[in-house]
Amino acid sequence: MKHRLLLCAICLSVLFSCKKEKKEPDTKLYPINFKVSGFSQTNVPIGLGKAKTAALATQAADTIPVQKLTYLLFATDIQSSLLSQISFVKGSAGFGTITDKVAPGNYLAVFCGGSANMGVYQTTFPDPKPHTAFSYGGGWDDTFYKRIPITVTANGINMGVSLDRITARLDLVIKDAIPVGTTRIGVSFPDTLGYDATNGRGELSFIGTNGFATTITTADIGKTNYTISRYTLNNITPFDVTVSYYGPNPNAPLNTKIIKNVVCKTNTKTTLSGDLFTPGNNGFSIMVNQDWNTPITVGF
Repeated sequence: MKHRLLLCAICLSVLFSCKKEKKEPDTKLYPINFKVSGFSQTNVPIGLGKAKTAALATQAADTIPVQKLTYLLFATDIQSSLLSQISFVKGSAGFGTITDKVAPGNYLAVFCGGSANMGVYQTTFPDPKPHTAFSYGGGWDDTFYKRIPITVTANGINMGVSLDRITARLDLVIKDAIPVGTTRIGVSFPDTLGYDATNGRGELSFIGTNGFATTITTADIGKTNYTISRYTLNNITPFDVTVSYYGPNPNAPLNTKIIKNVVCKTNTKTTLSGDLFTPGNNGFSIMVNQDWNTPITVGF
């Protein structure tokens, strides 16, 4: 009997000892701090461009593209759940400084910067699983992005961040003189309308038309080498660009040209150069300036 009582006492002692050694999960929130110091870009003009980083502090008083900055924090679960979202506009207090508090664990921090028109939304299209994307309502502006996987411990995080350009730029240079009576020039091409915030890719199944019209004023009549610029995320496959010009009737173009097999690349200018108004001249040349620098001419 004494042996049985002794055995029970030992078992109870081991049981309570195990309970004492079990640690409760750390639910305390620890600070994570990011300082978005600038974004990677290049100098212009083409041919003289060298990589550099522009500071956000400078932007508070100038016209450098990042006028809105959004910080997103995602869980690393299968749903990539959005945990935090903070947006700043250029000139506001704390622009570029992000402070958050989270429990220890693994996360994905995402930063995106662009013009004031940049919007962030959650959608189930085309994937039934909810995901977060960002886009512009009226076509892309120059846009910068960075995704950083982080592991938060009791030490917290203090990190500097520099964003990278994700857009390409399409320049249309109309070499011949704009004739009297021209009221507007329309340009359209297929484009990715949304950018997935978690995987850092354009949404291939969310394709629409990047279409816009430029009004021609009396001061523009007679100009040569008239240039129209547009940012795009269509940097995956070649596409066609449709260019039309109009007179008094806004629904009936006086002439339309289709430039085929145009290629755009991230952080690269693609220039389409040719005649739009001259009868019988159907050629447009395509020049790709990789990293805003070395020109490559492609005939078609």
